[in-house]
Amino acid sequence: MRPRSASHALALALAWFAASAQAVAADVVAPPAFDARSTDAAPCGVGVPPPGHEMPELRPGPTGATLTVRQDGARLCYVADGVADAPVIRARQGEALTLTLRNEIVDPAQIESAMTPGTLKIANAPVPAAAGTYKVVPGMHHAATGATNLHVHGFAVPPVAPQDDVLTVCTDPAVGPATCGRRAFTYRYRIPAAMPEGLYWYHPHMHGEVQAQMLMGLTGAIVVEGPEHDARRAAGVVERVLVVRQTQDQDAGKTPASSMTAASPDAHAPRGRAAAGNAVDTAHELLCTSNAGIDQISLNGTPILLGDVPDTALARYEIAPGTRQFWQLLNAATDAFLNLDIEDEQGHALPLEIVARDGAPLTDDAGRRLHPAPTTEPQSVPPGGRIEFLVAAPPTGVKAYLVTHAIDTGCAGDRLPERRLAVVVASGVAPQPAPTIAPVATSPPLFAGVLSRKVDRRRTIAMAEYPRPGTADQTDFYIVERKPGAVLRPYRMGDAPTITVKAGTTEEWVIENWTNELHTFHIHQLHFRVLDVDGQPSAAPELLDVVEIPYATATGYRSKQGPVRPGRVRIRMHFPADLAGDIPFHCHLVDHEDNGMMGVLRIVRAGSAPPPPRAMPMAMDMPPVPRH
Repeated sequence: MRPRSASHALALALAWFAASAQAVAADVVAPPAFDARSTDAAPCGVGVPPPGHEMPELRPGPTGATLTVRQDGARLCYVADGVADAPVIRARQGEALTLTLRNEIVDPAQIESAMTPGTLKIANAPVPAAAGTYKVVPGMHHAATGATNLHVHGFAVPPVAPQDDVLTVCTDPAVGPATCGRRAFTYRYRIPAAMPEGLYWYHPHMHGEVQAQMLMGLTGAIVVEGPEHDARRAAGVVERVLVVRQTQDQDAGKTPASSMTAASPDAHAPRGRAAAGNAVDTAHELLCTSNAGIDQISLNGTPILLGDVPDTALARYEIAPGTRQFWQLLNAATDAFLNLDIEDEQGHALPLEIVARDGAPLTDDAGRRLHPAPTTEPQSVPPGGRIEFLVAAPPTGVKAYLVTHAIDTGCAGDRLPERRLAVVVASGVAPQPAPTIAPVATSPPLFAGVLSRKVDRRRTIAMAEYPRPGTADQTDFYIVERKPGAVLRPYRMGDAPTITVKAGTTEEWVIENWTNELHTFHIHQLHFRVLDVDGQPSAAPELLDVVEIPYATATGYRSKQGPVRPGRVRIRMHFPADLAGDIPFHCHLVDHEDNGMMGVLRIVRAGSAPPPPRAMPMAMDMPPVPRH
């Protein structure tokens, strides 16, 4: 269950668009025409993009480019070259990417409004000290500052300034607290030649304010190009970049399990095995709910509507008969999962050839490219995840749809119904001959050889969540190494790393989900191989940077239940010396990260002295100001 319901003025524009597309009354007022120019009167432009909108592209030259964060009420936007439409940034393997981030936020109170929880009539009680093996420390409300920064998700670059440092680098708003000491910062990323070409992305990573800033508009795609991109372009293959964003987080009320005599009848059936060693207390976590909300999402800025949507409200993608297109899709939602395929009007799926996930091409452990057969199975893409695939034109006269199917996020999670995202048709004249993509010899990617390395250590990482004590309608989230003496404590900026590893070592982690809803696991700088899920080995361990962690299962009712079986994913990752530093890991349902489900891993080079204590200057955490 998410912390609270965030509602923004942007929802009015979305409702306006929905009414325009779905109402039959003749007097419905049309929304304003989309105009992405950033002006003093409209800092984030006017209107919402029409179906089929393509985002502008930005290729920073040797001197780099500037992204300015502007604000228009409850909207935030990235402005580049005067256009308030987060650009697709294009870079190349082995080259530098220079981006200057400038903060022009003028009303941090709008961000605070999105973060302030509602008020409960009956206060939540603290988790009793004797309830479980591990002590549970409640969180505190984070007061919005309006500061922002930039995270390049998936980039294998050092976590130190001026590269991907999200723990100490931030920029101050134009109006509001001056806690960072600067209004702008220039990031200079040195993209390794061995970093896989593919789809990455950028977004703010101000802990405590990530969800609000992303919901208000701050997300964008990055495409790192290389030989395979060049080969596709030479062959005339059409490429598309698709970005799914979330514009509102609708949540249901939360009920602590401890307030009920029994779990709801739809508690999850047993799956997997009981946990070894000391268990995490689950008697005080969130109970199942039957009134979960439905989040609002968009495709390339165009709102995605629910129900029986007319084709005119969908993006229309045309593919020449007998050809294929290369699509790169980013799930930039704050907590909405996707389950994608392309299917005809009868629901029959068209085959997709999966090329890459999370920016990494499908390869074996030695880095050799895998070419799996085209699949008709739906493809799960969690928040923060990416998928790249080749899609062939439907048969002439057949209309197909890009669909995200309904997803079971757990009995305490959100409702994610089936939605159509776009219509796909064969159109135009087939080229003679049809373009073919010549194979390209590439060097092994950066994280090749993970499976063949000796495992130096194994760890178990537990995820948990509890209603925050008091009257704030808020949930605290936790991620901790499960070991004797561990304390469940929400992460706060400036906290010391909880895990230290030596550069050059390899570890296996079992990520456990002890809750009634899905979580995800993401670690900055690194990719990892997924070895098994709930004890089921992977035939071809994928190389990912974000992975879905199944929800926990149990037997019977909470008053008379057997052992809780946490959802489990086992991963293996290597810690290169050139990525030494402090690396965050967290759930990429970013409201969970904001409210504590984050930790920091420190990679230490052999013989190096420990770095000095670090802290990002920012407002103190404080008791919540209830929203009535």
